[in-house]
Amino acid sequence: SAGTSCVPGWAIPHNPLPSCRWYVTSRTCGIGPRLPWPELKRRCCRELADIPAYCRCTALSILMDGAIPPGPDAQLEGRLEDLPGCPREVQRGFAATLVTEAECNLATISGVAECPWILGGGTMPSK
Repeated sequence: SAGTSCVPGWAIPHNPLPSCRWYVTSRTCGIGPRLPWPELKRRCCRELADIPAYCRCTALSILMDGAIPPGPDAQLEGRLEDLPGCPREVQRGFAATLVTEAECNLATISGVAECPWILGGGTMPSK
């Protein structure tokens, strides 16, 4: 159903996790807004907590790789870009930790704080 589908515009907002985008690029690349890391982290964790647990890893995958939501005028949204001196794989490694206890300490579809498929380690489960 639309209420439980992990796609932008349904259980996940369009262009999800804008604060996490800044937090990831700030922590991994040293670029972004001039806010202290704890404030960026707080904002990111709040956005991630607002997404249903079963969609959090999908939202992080969209943050990294983008998604094209359903619809006639749909365009790629989400996706972090390679930045000079800061490749996406470095950003991906940090983004995969956002649900962990050390960062936002949030549950996921598996009931534990991990999203191994963001790093290419396994298949993303479906709800």
